[in-house]
Amino acid sequence: MFELGRAPVYWKTMNGLPPTAGEKLRIFYNPAANNIVPNEEFGIAFNGGFNQPIMCGGEPRAMLSKSRGKADSPIYSIQICIPRHALNLIFSFTNGGDWDGPYRLQFQVPKALRNKPIEVFNEGLTEELSKDGACERAIFPDTSVVVTRCTMIGNLNVEGGDRCNLNLVLGCTDPSSPSYDPLANVDDGSCPIELDSDSQ
Repeated sequence: MFELGRAPVYWKTMNGLPPTAGEKLRIFYNPAANNIVPNEEFGIAFNGGFNQPIMCGGEPRAMLSKSRGKADSPIYSIQICIPRHALNLIFSFTNGGDWDGPYRLQFQVPKALRNKPIEVFNEGLTEELSKDGACERAIFPDTSVVVTRCTMIGNLNVEGGDRCNLNLVLGCTDPSSPSYDPLANVDDGSCPIELDSDSQ
């Protein structure tokens, strides 16, 4: 169904078996199946977390785009290293404005952890993911691209590192312009364009 473009989400594991905690998994997404139009700059971003107290949520990350030729729209993928104590992954996709999700993917539990109470998983997961950079290695091991631009009200974009900067100050951001506003972090087009009189 995914290959035909009817299903939006498809997953694949290294060994072909159902996703299991402690192993690698790749999630594929076809935005055309749900009429999500990819963002011109970053395409589609993935946002997800493990287990119920959502671990590793946070900022959406850009997915890898894979072209399928002119006839078909591209599909997007992201790699997941499933933490050992993860029971499921709850995730959504976004183009910066529209969201598709949430989807839920249940993992197989390793034999040693079967029939253990939920607290064991949540405590173990908290410990696993509290280490520095653990979430980056869990959900985004094959892409360092983050969504550095977020669609804001009125389609204003602002650089935000790996976070979406919501403190927008509109104004002229050109330091050489007489209308320059040092507090502005989003150019609203108010800098007057000076025409060079020699070129006319």
